[in-house]
Amino acid sequence: MIGVAIIGAGNVGRIRAGVIRRSPNCRLRIVADTEVTRAETLAREFEAEATSDWIEVLDYPEVDVVVVCTPTKFHGEAARNSLLHGKHVLCEKPLARSVAEAEEMLSAAEQAGRILKTGFNYRHMAHVRKAKDLLDAGALGPLYFVRCTYGHGGRPGYEKSWCADQDLSGGGVLLEQGIHILDLVRYLLGEPAQVMAQTPRFFWNFPVVEDNCFLLLRTESSQIAQIHVSWTQWVNVLSFEIFGRDGYVHLTGRDGHYGAQRLVWGQRQENHGRPKEQGFDFPASDDSWEQEWKEFLDAIRAKREPLGCAEDGLRALYLVEAAYRSAQSQEWVGVPQGARTVGSQR
Repeated sequence: MIGVAIIGAGNVGRIRAGVIRRSPNCRLRIVADTEVTRAETLAREFEAEATSDWIEVLDYPEVDVVVVCTPTKFHGEAARNSLLHGKHVLCEKPLARSVAEAEEMLSAAEQAGRILKTGFNYRHMAHVRKAKDLLDAGALGPLYFVRCTYGHGGRPGYEKSWCADQDLSGGGVLLEQGIHILDLVRYLLGEPAQVMAQTPRFFWNFPVVEDNCFLLLRTESSQIAQIHVSWTQWVNVLSFEIFGRDGYVHLTGRDGHYGAQRLVWGQRQENHGRPKEQGFDFPASDDSWEQEWKEFLDAIRAKREPLGCAEDGLRALYLVEAAYRSAQSQEWVGVPQGARTVGSQR
């Protein structure tokens, strides 16, 4: 039986708790949250213990895995200490507020010989899985570009949310929501080498962070990703298109207010007539959280890096920091290339 602790009993912590309960051979042992009533409520529902001090989790004898669901400011400290106390860690996205914080987390994983995973559940959404299968089969031929729009309109009082507090979050819509899209670009298109960005505040009265980000990414082979992530998208939308020599795929929907997941595969015709399209609907509830958890547990058992590993979280932060530098300098900014060696022999 794999014992699990959750640090942070908010909405995402609740989602993770449900996944853990439905997972064979897993049990939620303890929930930690500085608001102890919130920890107690979640723990009671899932028959676990509760604490207001996450440090207690570190020496809890029946905990093998820690899931960090706190505001981003606290990811580094919670993850590092959990790793150095012999726990595997799944840390929600973004992995950290900065590259420097993330590198410290990766170093702790290396030192401890434990797995650190970034919470990139979008890789496991049904239409993303289908797109990956098509790309791996060469269905689109060489890839040319990605075009993506993703966002929502916030909610009353959104300017008071922790996400809008730069100290707690590290950034605005790009870091908090766009990080998923940056990861999908890396996963499906390739590694960006240059970034151009604009990070305006259009509507929300945030002191510092952006409520929109317009982004161009360019790979070393001149593939382009055009991205707009927004907290002023008054009707929720997720639209992710990938174009290649032989056709395209168009992913829409996510879950909840974004609608059901759907993928359209268009195949270019030799006469350049209207492409032949095939649609794939995924009306069932989003199972990406379950699929990600299963992949994480499989990686622990196999002593390998999981899909959406700590390195992926770090490289997404390289893109975020490059984008923020670009927005300040008003020019293309280069992205560090070359993989960092993650983890010792396990």
